[in-house]
Amino acid sequence: MNLWRISRLDAVRAGIAGTRAVAVRAAAKTLFDAGGQRVLPAVVQQAVRGAVEREASRVLAAVGVMGRALEGRGAQAVAVRGVRAAGRQIFRGVGTAAAAGALVDGGWALVQAVKRMRAGSMTRKQAAAHVAREAGTGAAATAAGTAAAALLVAATGGVATPAVFMVAAAASIGAKMGLDAWIERARSVPNARPTPLLQPQAGS
Repeated sequence: MNLWRISRLDAVRAGIAGTRAVAVRAAAKTLFDAGGQRVLPAVVQQAVRGAVEREASRVLAAVGVMGRALEGRGAQAVAVRGVRAAGRQIFRGVGTAAAAGALVDGGWALVQAVKRMRAGSMTRKQAAAHVAREAGTGAAATAAGTAAAALLVAATGGVATPAVFMVAAAASIGAKMGLDAWIERARSVPNARPTPLLQPQAGS
């Protein structure tokens, strides 16, 4: 992922996913202690944690202040007691991330849609579909980023806070790109004409 090519909207969405992931890190660790540690062998857990933390350190090297701030925030997190409480906290965190993602992408799409309607290049129906689509993919992408980081902690243990943030951010950006690409392909399919498998023979 090239951090210098992402848009401001991507960065905002990624920041939301990362922040929510850090907030539910303690809850995810509770799930790890309660049984998630048996999902993967200890050697694999250590390898995954090491790889993720090294990559996060490399990416955050240019913004070391962010790394220290995240570590401080993680140190203040209150341990979550009980698997049910941890699950509820993670669920709320993912839901909050989804709502924020929908607000960010839907709000920006609304601004774009209003400009296009005024210019006459978009109808009300098209504008509504555009806003709904962007809000939906924004919500899904932000939720996916937070959930991915929580799952990483639940399966591998005490991943460092900057790494949790970076995993959520990267997963959010990747999910949005994937959803956008999938929607574009789906929209182009109805206009495509299938190639006949058998060509008619001359004189037939």
